[in-house]
Amino acid sequence: MNTLSKIQNATQKLLALYPQSALVDIYKSFFQDAFGPGHLVDDLERARTYFDNELERMVSRGRHRVEPCGLGKSFYRIPMDLITDGMVEKEAYFEAFVKSARSFALVDLLRWKEEWQTIMEAVRPLSHLIREFEAGQRQIEALLARRLYASDHSDHYRTVYDPHYRIFTLEEMNALLGP
Repeated sequence: MNTLSKIQNATQKLLALYPQSALVDIYKSFFQDAFGPGHLVDDLERARTYFDNELERMVSRGRHRVEPCGLGKSFYRIPMDLITDGMVEKEAYFEAFVKSARSFALVDLLRWKEEWQTIMEAVRPLSHLIREFEAGQRQIEALLARRLYASDHSDHYRTVYDPHYRIFTLEEMNALLGP
């Protein structure tokens, strides 16, 4: 299977799980696979406070499935529901998250822009399935033009799916959950 087919396949799987996804949500998934969670852990104390506050406010939706980010080459989303439902210990989860964040160097912006263009080439034929495709495309282009790259989920995605997860390397995911 060639790269474009793999990207389309990954996008279709993401849309099957989250049919209300906007283009920025798809962007975020592929971004997470390329960059991991490193941008979230620049300040460990702040990351810990945010994690604890989010965990305290969230209500489990029973999400226990680990999901690949993008193509699943490097990183995976592990739902925080596993903690609230007593399946994973809070401190072990946070420690594995931090190790994941520190184990990956950020790629350069030029390389990411090129990778995103390839992703867009593969995703464009699926645009009719993706919420706010054109607006999302403009938003992402503006973000990258400002030499930024991190994006939040769309407001609609957050409202519909109420996501609570962290990003882990395969190694840390296996250490936390077993292979």
